[in-house]
Amino acid sequence: MIKLYDHPLSGNCFKVKLLLIQAGLTFETRVVDVFKGENLTTEFKKINPAAKIPVIDDDGYTIWESNAILIYLAERYAKNYLPTGIETRGTVFKWLLFNKTSLDPYLAKSRAILKFMPEDKRDFKELESLQAQGKKGLEIFDEYLEGRRFIVDDYSIADIAFYPYIKLCHEGNIDLKPFKNILLWIAHVENTDNFLNIS
Repeated sequence: MIKLYDHPLSGNCFKVKLLLIQAGLTFETRVVDVFKGENLTTEFKKINPAAKIPVIDDDGYTIWESNAILIYLAERYAKNYLPTGIETRGTVFKWLLFNKTSLDPYLAKSRAILKFMPEDKRDFKELESLQAQGKKGLEIFDEYLEGRRFIVDDYSIADIAFYPYIKLCHEGNIDLKPFKNILLWIAHVENTDNFLNIS
């Protein structure tokens, strides 16, 4: 059985959990309390030396990095979530990389500063820079989505990868109202089968 090392407040863990549920895969969850430093223990670092969640253990095969996990699960178990055509597949991979380099880091860190950091520890200059970079990424994504329901023709792991931190970006004080195509895309994602509501 697949074991997911998880935390309920993690957008990256949510991605993996959403695919597991939508694909109808059996899994069990082990919560790693990152706020208590459980990810920094010697035991956990043997599972992931980068000391991050999510991680999955699939009957002895361990993989980490959320978007890599999505690719692995789609390749092995959930083939409907990854297109077979080489160019469409390339588009999925392109956006998965954009997600982790040009959007999620800014949205997630903005959220972390405002949601999890004590007010006296917040660096508001850093926050302003993160929000500006996040909005640039959202502008690119919004423009791409013009006339599209999903990132490629059908709902895929690319949509799953983008969804959590975009949906939660209000917690980083980033307003989605200017991004009309993204708002429509969110509605389409949330209307897919067996969708899991984010906290």
